[in-house]
Amino acid sequence: MKRVAIGWLILVGCAWAQAPFTILRPVEGARVREKVEVRVPLHSVPPEGFIGVSIDGKFVEAVAPAALRTDKEKGHLIYEWDTKARNIPDGKHTIELTLYSGGNDRRILARSAVNVVVENKIKIPADGIRLQYKWIPGRNFHYRVQVAAKDQTELKDTGLSPEETLLMDVKFGVDLFTHDFTPPLALIAWMPVPPAVILEGGQYSVITGENMAPVYQEIETTGRVRYQESRLGQSQQYEYYYVTAGNLPELPPTKVKEGFRWSMTLVQYDPLETGEGGNPKVAARFPIPARIESFEWERGYKCAKIVCEFTGNIPGRFDMGEFRLEKPKVKVKRTIYFAYDIGQVVRMTTSIEFETTVREQIGGSGGIGAPPGRWGPPGGGRGGMGAGDEEGGMPAYGSRGGRGGRGGMAVGGQPPGYGAPGEGMRQPGTGRGAATMPGQAVVSRLILTEEWVLAKIF
Repeated sequence: MKRVAIGWLILVGCAWAQAPFTILRPVEGARVREKVEVRVPLHSVPPEGFIGVSIDGKFVEAVAPAALRTDKEKGHLIYEWDTKARNIPDGKHTIELTLYSGGNDRRILARSAVNVVVENKIKIPADGIRLQYKWIPGRNFHYRVQVAAKDQTELKDTGLSPEETLLMDVKFGVDLFTHDFTPPLALIAWMPVPPAVILEGGQYSVITGENMAPVYQEIETTGRVRYQESRLGQSQQYEYYYVTAGNLPELPPTKVKEGFRWSMTLVQYDPLETGEGGNPKVAARFPIPARIESFEWERGYKCAKIVCEFTGNIPGRFDMGEFRLEKPKVKVKRTIYFAYDIGQVVRMTTSIEFETTVREQIGGSGGIGAPPGRWGPPGGGRGGMGAGDEEGGMPAYGSRGGRGGRGGMAVGGQPPGYGAPGEGMRQPGTGRGAATMPGQAVVSRLILTEEWVLAKIF
């Protein structure tokens, strides 16, 4: 009896391992959007085999089973087809998977195809829709945030690729909580959520302490901030407090359609000085064009995709930590996905590039010389995470700030900038080669990137 039972189990196991290779999901004619899970039986792909992916008859990539996600509960292998990342237009498309054997004798074992309809775009009423924040008391939005700063240095008109250095990379969480709403004003609070993982100078550090304080804002349904204040611990038991304030876009008060244009205001603060009422002194303020590029699905929400772009010179002087710039060139791009059903941003990416050109002597062993004072990131608008060492401190990147500022991100109370006074962006003798041409133009760029992604709603 035992021998029969064992033989039966072996037969069942063999049949299970030889499951037919076929696309289980999506089904024929399914309407899909964003990231599409293409599922096949887990045991239809041998460990040494691989799958070729084609869309509309065009080969896309080959993937091994080890690179695919596994749903063991349902017995599925999952290939993720990101229709937005691959710029797949809305309409009918054919997904075809080809199973190949492994080893030296590679051959086609099976094929499976399914026709689907991609629907990422959203149709809105002919007269447009109104975009506004929906402040509901007691609601909490939790965001994942990543902020990075890097510098680039290149020799102008040489064709050489720029040298790039990562100055800082920080990942942390942020809660946006609505305390009260009396139209048109809401009282909201921003709170950094530990841990914050920081990469700076090639070294990792983690902030897990309790020295984090909320930032309160009085804000309209259009996103315009009427008042802002950071209340730090009454006991002042910590030398530093970490704060954050989200950079919510200001929305137009009228209905909008695809192609609608308006102007937002980008504000940069001087991290070294405070102005009237203890607020940071504005170093630069300039309009930035915004437009509705499309209405589409993002992270499972119906969204207006807003794109803001600006390229030009900031008039006058701009202080960035210990580095003072005269009429720097700035390039800004911000992409915002505003979910109009829930009235909140679900994803926002920002890239700000500051550029200056100086003429430097290249000599000796051929390094790129640099003006005194390493790049210090700017007093970052309204976004990011900060560490202040004075009451109400709302710092900018790597510096202290005054009360109520919409400052960016700082880690510790070090003086602004990432290097001591006199430290160049590149030390002589570490450059590209033994060039000795005098008066060579050196282009220096500071690039700041920031991404906010809605992770959960409480």
